[in-house]
Amino acid sequence: MAKSDGPPRGKNKNEGKKMRTASQGSSARDRTTIDPRIQVEIGKHLRAVYDDVINEPVPDKFMELLQKLEQSATRKG
Repeated sequence: MAKSDGPPRGKNKNEGKKMRTASQGSSARDRTTIDPRIQVEIGKHLRAVYDDVINEPVPDKFMELLQKLEQSATRKG
């Protein structure tokens, strides 16, 4: 059996195809857009996740570090 150079053939359906980048002739009409209704739903979910994070208390260790930083800045300034 002959030894093959490179990856095995036939495993990737896109093998041999080149990916086209924006600099290789993509135009505005070639770009995929997301339906505005889907964008709204994505926005709702992201806001829900980040609202939970924003409402979490700041850990004591962070508060201590912020106080030290503030004290250091006032001494130098």
